[in-house]
Amino acid sequence: MPRSTESSFKTALVLQGGGARGAYQVGALKAIAEITRRRRSPFQIVCGSSVGALNAAPFAAWSNDIRHGIRHLENLWRALDCGAIYDTGMLTLLGTGARWAWTLFFGHLGAGAPGAFLDNAPLGRLLDREFDRRHIADAIRSGTLHALCITASSYDEGKAITFFEGAAGLENWDRARRRGVRADIGARHLLASSALPFAFAPVRIGGRFFGDGSLRLTAPLSPAIHTGADRILVIAARDAGRPDLPPPATTSPTFGEMAGHALDILFNDNLDSDHERLSRINQTLALLTEEARLETPLRTIETLMLSPSEDLRLIARQHQHDLPRAIRLLMRSLGSWGSDGRLVSYLLFEPGYVGALIDLGHDDTMARAGEIRAFLER
Repeated sequence: MPRSTESSFKTALVLQGGGARGAYQVGALKAIAEITRRRRSPFQIVCGSSVGALNAAPFAAWSNDIRHGIRHLENLWRALDCGAIYDTGMLTLLGTGARWAWTLFFGHLGAGAPGAFLDNAPLGRLLDREFDRRHIADAIRSGTLHALCITASSYDEGKAITFFEGAAGLENWDRARRRGVRADIGARHLLASSALPFAFAPVRIGGRFFGDGSLRLTAPLSPAIHTGADRILVIAARDAGRPDLPPPATTSPTFGEMAGHALDILFNDNLDSDHERLSRINQTLALLTEEARLETPLRTIETLMLSPSEDLRLIARQHQHDLPRAIRLLMRSLGSWGSDGRLVSYLLFEPGYVGALIDLGHDDTMARAGEIRAFLER
């Protein structure tokens, strides 16, 4: 008989988006496996959106042997380059630029606009090759995994749709601008969740088009809560130690710089706000008497957030010349080359940068080993 998790205390892992910054999550997960010294995963619920979905799904799939899963995930990330994620050919980018120009001047002739600046077909092939959903079903049957949640944004509905797969008894949910739907999660769901708007084209699932999961997910912790989490560990992709106050700009931001800020908002601000909201709810519940707490549907959910100790933009600037020539040209045309490194930090899937982020995630997490061990064991 499989071991049931229905009545057990459930710990959730939440991995948010961040493009190439997702390498930091891999290093942090590697350290967590070393800290817990367990073969089975300490997380019964695993949730991800955007690049967080690309890390969440394989981690959940190897819930019965996370040491093996992390080794495979780390090796996969360290072997990446930009060409494994999107087409970096000069002719491809020139062709895309030509189609944009044609649409601008001759759109009235009926030519459709291109769906994105970059072609993520290489990522689609990588996911088809690497992701085996049978491991998800095995982890659920064994009772080690209670739920896997992958969030994508529906362009048709204008909502964040969380596709979840998990134990019997989990039900769909419907809230303002977000809902949960039980599904057999496959590579297409992961590709849709990571389809960054403007950069990558929408992905069709079941007759509807979906894009990056962070686009509409205003409450990133909600999928974990809806699937029964009692505590949540979050791995963020932006440092939280220093205020972001650069010197005042002397010129107007370029398109590329504005795009970098948009990605920062997309991937990080909603997570920070949702984490603060949950902390306030916990503080409010702590002030209530036991009788009053029994009268409210709210419950205390402990959280722990891990975030980089260094500014990832600065690390990206150290490695930005590793970008393929065509992408460097694109960055220059967008006005982001030589700026603060914000946009580059999300698109730089090259070994030097990826390796630096994995190492940083591992070192940062090991530095908090006692705190993490206490959180997961109490």
